[in-house]
Amino acid sequence: MKNVFSGQKAILDYLTPGSTGPAPLVELPSRLNTFHKDGVRIYVKLMQTVPLANIKSLPSFFMLDSLSASERKNIKHLVEYSSGNTVMSLAVLSRHFGIPHMHAIITPDVPKNKQNFLRLVGADLIISHGVPSPDVFGTSGGIWDATHMGKKTGWHNFNQYTNANNPKASYNIIGKEIAKQLPDVGLFCASLGTGGTILGAAKYLKKKNPDVFVLGTSIKRGNSIPGPRNEDAVKKLGLPWESVVDEEMPIETKPAFLYSHKLIREGLFVGPSTGMQFAGVLKKLASLKKKKELHKNTKVVFVACDTMFPYIEDYFSVLKIK
Repeated sequence: MKNVFSGQKAILDYLTPGSTGPAPLVELPSRLNTFHKDGVRIYVKLMQTVPLANIKSLPSFFMLDSLSASERKNIKHLVEYSSGNTVMSLAVLSRHFGIPHMHAIITPDVPKNKQNFLRLVGADLIISHGVPSPDVFGTSGGIWDATHMGKKTGWHNFNQYTNANNPKASYNIIGKEIAKQLPDVGLFCASLGTGGTILGAAKYLKKKNPDVFVLGTSIKRGNSIPGPRNEDAVKKLGLPWESVVDEEMPIETKPAFLYSHKLIREGLFVGPSTGMQFAGVLKKLASLKKKKELHKNTKVVFVACDTMFPYIEDYFSVLKIK
């Protein structure tokens, strides 16, 4: 029977990427797509519908699965610099791979509700007093701390910022799914966090169609959006995302929350990092139209990374919702 998972490893089978079929690809109506009359169709890839409800569960699974049985047997502690979905996913998945302890290195500015969420799923929190978005190859800060803690006997650090299984997950899951669901996609957009999602998915899409335009959204300097990195920090990432991105576009806080809110009101429960992509897509389409380079039958896909639930209070403060 379809979508029934049985046996002692049923939960792991369910949590395995792709187990429930491809994530939905949903077209936005004309009330959200202001370029519908120009022949443009905009789709959102709802990756928050996967098990664990976040896109980071994919690379987390791939990283764990890359370890051999003997390697996993010798690891008792995982440590990762992350205050969000990567460490949450690793905390849950690692138990199914026989690794009992997950340690999250976070900075003191992480809100209490996010800290409690990580504790709820079983992560041990370690406070780093380094900068919030450290240089991936720097010699101080949370990433450096995690790398060196991971060298201790019985410990392991995947380092999602340089791990090849990060983009591999998006290549094999997100890229392949979109290519099958919408073979003639013309513009693909993802936000820049570790760079893994956009690198993997775009690499596969460009393999199928070299003319796909890839837009990467970052946080505009002086703004704050949960999840992605700002326009300065993306230059310090360890994965070669620039090899597939045709344009990087910084986005401000308010548009990210505003366009996420518009999607929420339609029943698509996505977070602000999804809103920043939607804002970036509309800004890019407006630029193309102004230059008379907007083609009819253009199909656009952007990625929904997570839900709005951890950030509900932020919507009220940023958008002044009554």
